[in-house]
Amino acid sequence: MNTKNKYFFIILISFWVILTILNFIVPTKDFSENENRMLAKLPKFEFEELINGKYVEKLDNYINDQFVFRDMWIKIKSLQEILLGKTENNGVYIGKDGYLFEKVKYTNKSEEKINSLVGKINNFRENTNILTYFMLIPNSIYINQEKLPDFAETLDQEELINKIYGMTNNIKTINTVDTLKQNKDKYIFFKTDHHITSNGAYLLYLEFCKEANINPITEYKEEVTDSFLGSFDSKAQIINQEKDKIIVYKNSNNTEGITAYYDKETTNSIFNEDFLSKKDKYSYFLNGNNAKVVVKTKQKNGKRLLVIKDSYSHIMAQFFCQNYEEIHFIDPRYYNNFIEEYAKENKITETIFLYNVANIL
Repeated sequence: MNTKNKYFFIILISFWVILTILNFIVPTKDFSENENRMLAKLPKFEFEELINGKYVEKLDNYINDQFVFRDMWIKIKSLQEILLGKTENNGVYIGKDGYLFEKVKYTNKSEEKINSLVGKINNFRENTNILTYFMLIPNSIYINQEKLPDFAETLDQEELINKIYGMTNNIKTINTVDTLKQNKDKYIFFKTDHHITSNGAYLLYLEFCKEANINPITEYKEEVTDSFLGSFDSKAQIINQEKDKIIVYKNSNNTEGITAYYDKETTNSIFNEDFLSKKDKYSYFLNGNNAKVVVKTKQKNGKRLLVIKDSYSHIMAQFFCQNYEEIHFIDPRYYNNFIEEYAKENKITETIFLYNVANIL
């Protein structure tokens, strides 16, 4: 071995020895604020899991999640991908004008999931006899297709939504695609996150008002932050990524006379400014993910709306407060009781199932 190779070998070995020692010394983390998710913990050894391979899989996840300087390595990998001319990193497309997109795929299990969801919606309507709406929202990757990199894959979400709506019985469906297509230049989706913006949510609220035969509010906006980096950014880790703005439509109907009952606390607001100083700024709306949230407003019209939903509904809360005395938000991912019984017990007058396409697939 010549002198140059010898020194290179010593440096390389020393580097890995230092990293190994640091991985044992540096405390493990429970939560990644940057990725907004729980990190894997050291798995408990079980002989049965060792045999079937699950222990090795869990151990691999633990090492990947807890590797020292993990965020830095992700950014280096992202920079390498960009320098190599790649338009995708960690399952996220790097689009034009600062837009990031996550793939939405129709898999073998998608049809089964759709049939199950629509079946539950139809059963809910039949068993409760409550006026029921269905709002299925397309994703940015479909509405903003012209901003995708060349040869990027995308799903015809309009065709899929029409197919799903056609499977419902006695349900009022909300036209979401046309209004979003017509207004796609009005910043209706975040660039770095999978959610719709307040501008986009307002357009959907107007469509809901048409179907529900109610009067919409007068537009009023306020910018609360210009430094939001969402879930797509957390996965792609693009260096110098353009940040998003969060705008809220505030007036007395959604800021005064409010009582909001969350899973772990009760407040007088559907907005939580504490999250604006954190990575997960979208949780400013409706206090993030809860199994159940009940919002009581200053409206005195006896109208009680049940929203069975995913997180796309959080940004819609600011608009539902304009027209309903109570809004009950239930997330079936976390809520384990019977929703039909809940609706009857709480004298719900209207229900809306509100999901985005990627989630139901």
